[in-house]
Amino acid sequence: MSAASGREMRLPLPGGTYKESERMHRFKKVVLGMAMVGLVVGVGACGDDDPAPCTTATVTVTPGVATIDVGGTQQLAGAALDASGSACGQLTWASDDEAVATVSTVGLVTGVSGGTADITATANGVSGTSTITVNPANAAPTITMTAPAGGAAVLPASVLAISWTATDDVGVTGVDLSYTADGVLEPVVIAADVQGMSYDWTTPGETLTGVVIKGVARDAGGLTGEDETEDIFAVVQFSARGYVTGATCGECHTDYYTEVYGMSGHPYKLNKVEGGVPPTYPNGPASGTNNPLTLPAGITWNDVSYVIGGYGWKARFIGTEAFNQGYIYTPAAGQNQWNLLPGSFTDYNAGALKPYDCGSCHTTGWQSLAENGGVNQDGLTGFEGTYEETGIGCEQCHTDATTGLGGATHVSTQSADDITVDAADLLCNSCHNRGLDPIENIPASGGFIRHHEQANEFANSVHSTAIGCNDCHDPHLGTRYDNGGFIASCVGCHPSQAASNAHLVPIEGDNGSDAACITCHMPQASKSAVADATNPNFVGDVQTHIFTINPGEFNKDYFFSADGLSVETATEGVTLDFACYQCHTDPVTLTGGGSSQKTLAELSAKATGIHD
Repeated sequence: MSAASGREMRLPLPGGTYKESERMHRFKKVVLGMAMVGLVVGVGACGDDDPAPCTTATVTVTPGVATIDVGGTQQLAGAALDASGSACGQLTWASDDEAVATVSTVGLVTGVSGGTADITATANGVSGTSTITVNPANAAPTITMTAPAGGAAVLPASVLAISWTATDDVGVTGVDLSYTADGVLEPVVIAADVQGMSYDWTTPGETLTGVVIKGVARDAGGLTGEDETEDIFAVVQFSARGYVTGATCGECHTDYYTEVYGMSGHPYKLNKVEGGVPPTYPNGPASGTNNPLTLPAGITWNDVSYVIGGYGWKARFIGTEAFNQGYIYTPAAGQNQWNLLPGSFTDYNAGALKPYDCGSCHTTGWQSLAENGGVNQDGLTGFEGTYEETGIGCEQCHTDATTGLGGATHVSTQSADDITVDAADLLCNSCHNRGLDPIENIPASGGFIRHHEQANEFANSVHSTAIGCNDCHDPHLGTRYDNGGFIASCVGCHPSQAASNAHLVPIEGDNGSDAACITCHMPQASKSAVADATNPNFVGDVQTHIFTINPGEFNKDYFFSADGLSVETATEGVTLDFACYQCHTDPVTLTGGGSSQKTLAELSAKATGIHD
């Protein structure tokens, strides 16, 4: 364009035609026009082909303020002008925080993360700015479950407070609650779209272990966050003292429960009679229907509230409140103790008023009247205390590690640290003794050691300083009906004695067997129910735990005190008449096992050095 005339001149380019020059001219006009609009850059144009220098006065950027989302864009327009308002200078673009927003060479801004960034366009040292705010991306809600904290057991069909904290950048719209538990494969809904930070849950009316509660928070953008209660807990029935009963223990410890309640007499020390129906037992003469318990004369099952025992040796009966105010049935006529193996009655405290106060060794969690504030079980006047479970259940031996009471905490946490596993003799001794001080005292009656005195006997034996009860016994299995309760071998510890047995004929089939050892070294010198009907002078119905045999020429008169009420020489061993007259015959009384007669002198001669 001529400066003089202001008219366009279209001259052909060197070496080109007029039309080619026309096309190039038009292209330059398009480029120049775009620069003047300012979408990409500002171009100062003081001339067509050789623009003269200009001075940029201002740079403006529009829009001056804008808001975009993360990932969103905003096109900026920039104009670089001289003092006369003509385009002047080429724009360059920059962001002061590319972590928030970036800008391209043509002014296109892209949001990177939440925040604010200044986008600057610069020409010839002069700048203009646009402030860009980037909305943060919609973040997922966060939720933290704060209660229940776990550990504590919860009663079925009770109200449990669930609480949490939840936050979100755009706001939490609701929380969904569910739970899982042992054996529950899919989450179970507790509540949906809960508002606020807490919820009162009415727990299921069934036992649940290993319970975990999950909370899922939702926001308006459809995003979710979740959390679970930190520790497991249980929904289980338990008493005020934390007892859950053996049946609950058996839900996890199935094998032990089957052993204890199916092959042991421990749970059957006291048995409740419901609706006039007698209790059942897993082993022995009273099991099944062929040989049920027999009631004494003058009483029916509707008159009985409890049976004492009935598993191994004998049974006694507690009446109802209406029948005899809940005392042990002791009619003047006697014949009130049923003895299982002979299937006959004997007298027990005939005519005496006999309350039941034996719960410390017959029940689980027993409290005497003094301990429970004077409460009688089931309102029975003669029942002087209360229990948590009839019989010796799991929680009588396995107690809470902190309180010494029931195992509800262990059921809830499933942690071994919360339950005792006491294998010490003192635990067994607490019931298998007569409570005498010192424990070495052994009461006797009727020519035999009295029953449940294994601890008293054992304290006098050579074994007492070397082994304990659980070295020989599995406490979960009984020995009365050969249910596998013996776990140690006499021969295993005494191989030389077993190999050197000078007895002339085999004992129990094999002189070197455990059966032979037990027969002689653990004679039935104790009596619980009645003595053996065929050998009542020398064979009771409970094996002694003194073990040593006194090889001297002594009989039971030497063994017992003059009044027959205690054992005088236990540390010397059981006398030969208990050991040998199981089989041989006493030539003095002509009683015994019926085999050859042997005097005490003959027995002593044979017994002395029999294992040498």
